[in-house]
Amino acid sequence: MTSASPPIPSLPVVAMGRLIRVALFPSAISDLFVGIAIAHLGAWPSLALPWLLIPASLGVYHGAMALNDWVDREDDARTRPDRPIPSGAIPAELALCISLILLTGGLMWAFAAGVYAGVWMLAVAALAVLYDLVGRGPLLGPTLLGLCRAGNLGAGLMSPWLVGSIEQPRLKLLWLAVLYGAHVFFISKLGRLEDDEDDAPLASRPTNALRGIAITRLLIPVVGLAVLGANADGGSPSLKLSGGLVLAAGLAARGGYLTISTMAAGAQAGWTRASVGRATGQSLRGLPMFTGAIASLGLLLGPACVSALLWGLFGAWLSGKLRARFPLT
Repeated sequence: MTSASPPIPSLPVVAMGRLIRVALFPSAISDLFVGIAIAHLGAWPSLALPWLLIPASLGVYHGAMALNDWVDREDDARTRPDRPIPSGAIPAELALCISLILLTGGLMWAFAAGVYAGVWMLAVAALAVLYDLVGRGPLLGPTLLGLCRAGNLGAGLMSPWLVGSIEQPRLKLLWLAVLYGAHVFFISKLGRLEDDEDDAPLASRPTNALRGIAITRLLIPVVGLAVLGANADGGSPSLKLSGGLVLAAGLAARGGYLTISTMAAGAQAGWTRASVGRATGQSLRGLPMFTGAIASLGLLLGPACVSALLWGLFGAWLSGKLRARFPLT
């Protein structure tokens, strides 16, 4: 009997892309783009400062991803030897260096936007690092990830206050971030099942996670009406907002239908790690579409929301293409 061949190191650019999860950068950009557009009611910000939050987010997001691989390098050597660090494509010390550079650079961009913006992104970075270091378990890990992504979208939603354009934050908008965080929580629950988080049978756990993913999608127009409706004519949605709500409902329904179809097919055939993996991939690719549906709430309010929605549509396609070249697992 011959022994298994050692993993073949991938090309440096591919290994680097896998290390920082470059396939997910469209959704990280969508978080901030959409948040900024909604916060400014569809208009382009009068200052450039809010846009500095996008490179800040990318630095923190991808730096935390690289740190996660560095922390998990010993486990990956046993279970996923083809990953960048255990395969030898990227030395562990270099991966840690890349992580620290990205995290530090992201925070520098954030503080350049404003002190409040820097402190906000520092909190998001702390949550991400906490996840990397201790975020294990079926509840703690998904909760920390959900808080990270909620904070990322929240930075955009609070951007006028964070960069000093307004004195009081519009806290009601944060309900959109809470909904997004819940959505990511359920995706993370699903992803942990793909990663063999325990030896228990899958049973109905993937179905329950997908149900949460579908529900949070379908709630987008409901929460959107609650947080934006009161801004128009004493609480009654304006004609422009109503048009955005209709589009948001359509996009949310489409995403919810895809999720429910996947849930039904998996439950009928019986869940396997492979089918859970496909469902997780579909859910991750749909993240830009989730924020795109949020952007559509303000579609008729101004051009920034139009651009944010178009980026969400393009980002969902681009993320899928990048996953083929830079696999997440």
